[in-house]
Amino acid sequence: MNREQIREKTMQLIYQMDITGEFDYEKLHPVDENARVLDKKQAVATLQAVKEHISEIDDVIRANLDNWTFDRVARTDLAILRTAIAEMMYVDSVPASVSINEAVELSKKFSDERSYAFVNSVLSKVDRYLGESASEEQK
Repeated sequence: MNREQIREKTMQLIYQMDITGEFDYEKLHPVDENARVLDKKQAVATLQAVKEHISEIDDVIRANLDNWTFDRVARTDLAILRTAIAEMMYVDSVPASVSINEAVELSKKFSDERSYAFVNSVLSKVDRYLGESASEEQK
């Protein structure tokens, strides 16, 4: 399973977390090949970040929405955003540009034809937001 497939399966598990309301990925009952993703270091790091930091991740999403409310974000897009932001904030081995690009590709595959622009816009703002936060911490 390559990195793109791992990220796709991770996003699907995060979607399942949202649907079931169970954010402890270890308690989920994976469907089809999702079970194999739990053996991958990248997936576990992302899922663990969502489990431990869901409130912070959602706050970052809220802070970077323009003319949109959190409740209006489609659940698929929310899972994609949570996956990318968890990687950007908590998984050091994944560069932000890769997380953003892969999230856009996931939205093209799993969402409607306009979602990829929305996902790209939110994540670009998040990337700037996180960059500014890091600069402030270094001062």
